[in-house]
Amino acid sequence: MNTNSRAQNSIKNASSEVIVRLLTALSKFILRTVFIYTLGIQYNGVAGLFNDILYVFSLAELGISFAISFALYKPLAVGDDDAVVRIMKFYKRVYRVIALAIFAAGILTMPFLKYLVKDVPDIKENIYLIFMLFVIQSASSYLFIYKATLLEANQQKRIVAYINIATTIVQVVFESAILIIFKEYLLYLVFSIASTIAKNVVISCVAQKKFPILKRKDVGPLTKEESIQIKKDIGASAIYNVSNVVVFATDTIVTAAFFPTVIVGILSNYRLIFNTINTLISQLSSATVASIGNLAVSADSNKLRRLHDRLGFIMFMIGNFVCASLIALLNPFIGDIWLRSKDYIFMMPIVVVIVFNLYLCIMQYPNTAYRNANGLFVQGRIRPAIMAVLNIVFSVSLALLFSAKDSMLPDAVQWGVFGILLATPLARLVTETWFDPYIVYKHVFKTSMKKYLLTRILYFVITVLSAALNFFLIEWLLSVMQLSNVYLEFAVRVLCCIIIPNAVMLICFIKTKIFKESFEMFFSALKKKSKK
Repeated sequence: MNTNSRAQNSIKNASSEVIVRLLTALSKFILRTVFIYTLGIQYNGVAGLFNDILYVFSLAELGISFAISFALYKPLAVGDDDAVVRIMKFYKRVYRVIALAIFAAGILTMPFLKYLVKDVPDIKENIYLIFMLFVIQSASSYLFIYKATLLEANQQKRIVAYINIATTIVQVVFESAILIIFKEYLLYLVFSIASTIAKNVVISCVAQKKFPILKRKDVGPLTKEESIQIKKDIGASAIYNVSNVVVFATDTIVTAAFFPTVIVGILSNYRLIFNTINTLISQLSSATVASIGNLAVSADSNKLRRLHDRLGFIMFMIGNFVCASLIALLNPFIGDIWLRSKDYIFMMPIVVVIVFNLYLCIMQYPNTAYRNANGLFVQGRIRPAIMAVLNIVFSVSLALLFSAKDSMLPDAVQWGVFGILLATPLARLVTETWFDPYIVYKHVFKTSMKKYLLTRILYFVITVLSAALNFFLIEWLLSVMQLSNVYLEFAVRVLCCIIIPNAVMLICFIKTKIFKESFEMFFSALKKKSKK
């Protein structure tokens, strides 16, 4: 049983999670670089497509891990070992069924691969064999790993995080060596499968050691009450989980269905960068959920709303800086620094629309934190499904519109990708962007959200102006300086991105109350964290 305080565990888990995410992102970036330079962008496109197809297969999980984790909180808190064992035995059976379901879904999908994988002449291996190895890896990821949820529910998520980063580093080293020495994709995939299984076995052994009660065989199945509650929780979170998976995977799958697989490879590089940034920022928001939940018990709605305003302003500051910087840095980084080829970059309208989607995600995190902390799943259960359906409809429609055969646009393929990627922020705008805060304001704050909407519009206008000012000032400055070294030019870009967007924030908000309160809250949290 975990004896540390909740605050101590929250701080340790949040800190370890951010560090692990950073190290994992760096490891993935190194491996992706080796992958592209040794095998090429065609293999990268196939890997990106198959990963997203398998991500759709993860729908079989249906948010079960969340429901199980929630079900474990009480028995762990009161020391009810029998209940813990019953829940974990149920969880083990469910994950075995999920592994079999994913394997079966992979076999059923194979006849349709020819409609998804297009124009990949440089892939020497059999596409169907590659896909089945991806399926095996995805299915095997559900074996043994169920015990990780027990550690997380006991506020020991950092243990899982440490094991993940240790195994990830080892995996990256060996997989990179395989790619550099042998340049064999199948060997690379087989080693990746073995690494996944080994990692899960290690986590399982650690959990088994910390919870020897898992060896008990004298405990029966779930009680009727436990079964009803777990099924209810799974149902409440399933729609959100399914919809998030569909939204995440739609872009890649629709792109692969319309355009050559090499375009999927280029898109996957952008997504690697954006998903890494998005995940890191989401950790800041996730760390506040427990605090919001505790505050909701004792504080009034006005105090909760003021905290929400401050979190929203902090996310705005982060979003303004990140998005303005990405618009100015992303293509030069990919084309000049990382992959050193203009063949691997998209046109600026695509970069802008991806950044726009990232901005909407960042600004939504306070609402997501409040929704999760207050258990507002049933109240908005239809919204995620509507958003997922709209995303698919918009993606296909805009892809056809922008890449029509009789289009007069100079690059129909890139404009088609633009249409597909534009669909996601459009779907967010008409659903999540207004509905989730509406639920929070209605059920938590019990007041109108008019001021919230006006404030968010103001934040967005300032972000657009900040990004535009940053981009055009940088381009003007570089045209005047006429630097011949791409690395020196990129350094100038980075320096400008550090100065300009933050200067805009200071000019607009330094004298405001929300600016002072948000900074006080932020630095107070850092101070408490450092003392801990």
